[in-house]
Amino acid sequence: MKNLFGLLAFLTFTSASVFGQGANTVVTFDSAKVTAGHALPGSNAVLTISFQVQPGYYLHANRPSVARATPTQMQLGTTPAARSFPPVYSAPGQKTIPGNPMPASVYESAFTALVPVVIAPNAQFPITFVGIIAYSPVNEKNHAAGRVEQVRFNVTIPRGTNAPPTNPKATANPTKK
Repeated sequence: MKNLFGLLAFLTFTSASVFGQGANTVVTFDSAKVTAGHALPGSNAVLTISFQVQPGYYLHANRPSVARATPTQMQLGTTPAARSFPPVYSAPGQKTIPGNPMPASVYESAFTALVPVVIAPNAQFPITFVGIIAYSPVNEKNHAAGRVEQVRFNVTIPRGTNAPPTNPKATANPTKK
């Protein structure tokens, strides 16, 4: 029941109007790149998507260790050319929060998400995914959580990203002896 409530809340946030996309967002999309596999038709790849957290704030992890904390959740859309799967988040840090006996699992300054992608055999490149990240920023000074914010971002995969080179470069000046 608890998981169902969390899923319904996340779906409500993703279908509602987007909060916090202006210049005052606490989380910003940093970069995305193919870090495993090959971005070619009919192949599999893993995208590493990086985010930055504004100084003075932290986010609860995607599986928060504090009761009633809002989890940080990211979702990457699916296109006709490729299908994305649920992300795997980087390991959160630990932060001592007044009033909690155990340290909380949080993201500070930066974090990443790994997203497996299956590319269709007839895919046309570049492939662009639309993503969204939902989170509740927490002020470090008073540990007060703000309202849920969402940031939309795009990830574009060019053809052959992370593919092995077809013509490796030779050394600049080979010496013969």
